[in-house]
Amino acid sequence: GGKPQKGGTLTFLTLADQIQHLDPQRNYTGEDLAFTSAYLNRTLNAFKYSADEAQGQELVPDLATDTGTPSDGGKTWTWTLRDGIKWEDGKPITCEDIKYGVSRTYATDTITDGPQYAVQYLDVPKDKDGASVYKGPYDTSAKNDTAAFDKAIECNGNDIVFHLNQPIGDFNYTVTLSAFAPVPKAADTGEKYDDHPISSGPYKIQEYSKGSQLVLVRNTNWSAASDNYRKAYPDKIVYKFGLEASVIDQRMIQNAGEDQTAVTTDPVEPASLSTVFGSDEFKDRRVDSFDPYVRYIVVNVAKIKDLNQRKAI
Repeated sequence: GGKPQKGGTLTFLTLADQIQHLDPQRNYTGEDLAFTSAYLNRTLNAFKYSADEAQGQELVPDLATDTGTPSDGGKTWTWTLRDGIKWEDGKPITCEDIKYGVSRTYATDTITDGPQYAVQYLDVPKDKDGASVYKGPYDTSAKNDTAAFDKAIECNGNDIVFHLNQPIGDFNYTVTLSAFAPVPKAADTGEKYDDHPISSGPYKIQEYSKGSQLVLVRNTNWSAASDNYRKAYPDKIVYKFGLEASVIDQRMIQNAGEDQTAVTTDPVEPASLSTVFGSDEFKDRRVDSFDPYVRYIVVNVAKIKDLNQRKAI
C-alpha cells in the first residue's frame, strides 16, 4: 500500500499460544521460518523477496558474499562471510559460530524437531548402527568423535567449507534453512535457547511471554550495509498470542488503532467470509490462496466400527 516508510509497530494476531520454535536449529515450520529468518536469524543464503513466484525461488547471498561455490563434483561447498556482520551484543559473527550452530543439530536428544540435513549430508562417519559418531556439542564423553565433525566443516578465516558424503547439487538451497544459522557457543543454553536466541538479524527479543506476546525491537548492532536483503521498516514487531478467531476477524475488519498495521496468517472464520470477500473495502488486504498443509483426523475403527458413523464424523 504505497511506498514503505520506516517507523511504527507491526502487529501479528494469532490463535497460537507461541511460536513453535525460536531456536534456529529446532525451527522447521514454514511460517515460523519465514518470521524468524526475516527478523532474527541470518543464514549463508536466502530466497529472494518477491511477489513473483519464479523470482521468489531465486537464491541470494545473506551472511555470505555469494551463494556458494561447489567443487569436487558437488561434494565440497565453500562460502566467504561478509565483513561487518555482528551479533546483537556487537561481537562479530564468525565461521566458528556457523559451525557451532550446525553442530547442535547432532544433539538429537536436546535439539528436537529440526531438519536433519546436516547429519544426513556432512561427511561424518556412521557407527555400526547407522548413527553418527558425532553426538553434538553437549556430549563430553570420550566416545563423541568431535574430530570427525571438525573435518566435515572447516573454518579458514572468513571462509567456511562444508565437506559432504555425496555430491549435493542443491546444497546451496539447503543452507537457507535456519538449522544452518549461527549460534554463539558462549550464549547457548541448550534446550532453553528456544526461549531467547541471540539475534543476528535486524531485531532482537525484548519480551517473550508464551500465551501472551513476543516483542521484538531494533537490534542496534545490525547494519544495513552488511544486509541488503532485509529492509527492517518497523521500529517494533509485536506477536499477540492466544486470541479467539472471532476476535482476530473483528479486529482486522474494524481496522482501527494499532490494528491498522496488523496482519494475521490464521484463516478467516466462516462467519466472516462473506464480509471479507464480499466487499471491495478489503480487496487490498485479503488473501485467497491454497494452504500448503493438510490436517486430517484418523478415526479409531476398533472403537467406531459402523461405517456410516465414521462417514458422519
